[in-house]
Amino acid sequence: MKKTRLWIADDHLIVRKGLGHIVGACPEFVVAGESEDGASILRAVGENDFDLLLLDLSMPEGGIGLIAQLRAARPTLPILVLTMHSEPHLAIRAIQAGATGFVTKDAAAEILLGAIRVVAAGGRFMDPKLTEALLFERLGNPETLPETLSPRERSILEHLAQGVSIKEIAEQFGRSAKTVSVQKSRLMRKLKLQNNAELFDYAKRHGFGHL
Repeated sequence: MKKTRLWIADDHLIVRKGLGHIVGACPEFVVAGESEDGASILRAVGENDFDLLLLDLSMPEGGIGLIAQLRAARPTLPILVLTMHSEPHLAIRAIQAGATGFVTKDAAAEILLGAIRVVAAGGRFMDPKLTEALLFERLGNPETLPETLSPRERSILEHLAQGVSIKEIAEQFGRSAKTVSVQKSRLMRKLKLQNNAELFDYAKRHGFGHL
């Protein structure tokens, strides 16, 4: 039987060893290697051959942006996010960035192993409790969701949530401060936000700024 080669990326050694013990107990899996930060997993993707990546979001040089970098480096690599963050919209952002699965760290081992099997077989997986939360939030919450924003508007929201000024954002994007200010006003209209306090509250509730 050909084994599925897994790579574990998490900044906590005890978590990596614990995950290795869980997946190593299954005859169809083998741990091909480990990484502790974003830079090392990007190197591993370029230098090693493995079938699936278990990726923590909160490690150094990690986050949603790392998923997009990994997807660009290895477009067909299945990426299963395993994180302590359980915000439904963070899961949406991870999937939009290129993740093929999303599981929280408090999930049972059976759910994690099931997710690995689904993702390794070419499918997609969402933690069941997040699927339910997303369903009820979409049915019961009238507020505009982040998916309506363009990639540039989401990036501006991310920077603003981190306390970056309009001038600094403009310099990073190679745009004028006036252009960025107009884009900020546009995204606030889309999200029906009246002021910066509402913007920061919205960003926090939807998982922007801390990853």
